[in-house]
Amino acid sequence: MTFSSLKSAIELVFSSSSWTTNNISIYPDNYQGTISNQNEFCRLNILPASSSSNYGGSKNFSGTIIISIYVKAGEGQSRIMAISDILDVLLSNKKLNNGPELGTSYLQIGGLDSANSALYTAQYVIPFNTYGE
Repeated sequence: MTFSSLKSAIELVFSSSSWTTNNISIYPDNYQGTISNQNEFCRLNILPASSSSNYGGSKNFSGTIIISIYVKAGEGQSRIMAISDILDVLLSNKKLNNGPELGTSYLQIGGLDSANSALYTAQYVIPFNTYGE
């Protein structure tokens, strides 16, 4: 597996109808363009933490996927929890096609966004491993 194929396998999940029917935009973590719905969106960050090679040279990765969730502030945590539940259906303890095996997720509430206090944030965190695909 290459870094590019790892990224592609994870991003493919967010082009599926299981995700797009929820009308939640997701952007790369360092995206600088216009965000279509400023009241609710996510940012995707794929963090390979270690790698090794199998016999034959195929590369294994382990690491973490962090999806930052942004929702309108002042409405409690229920929408963050609902988005996290959607993410769990798509990702938690799954083996992605031609990609990583995902573990069990957890949610870290961040509170008001430091860049925009009109947004409330959380991070959905899930570990992954690949095995020489």
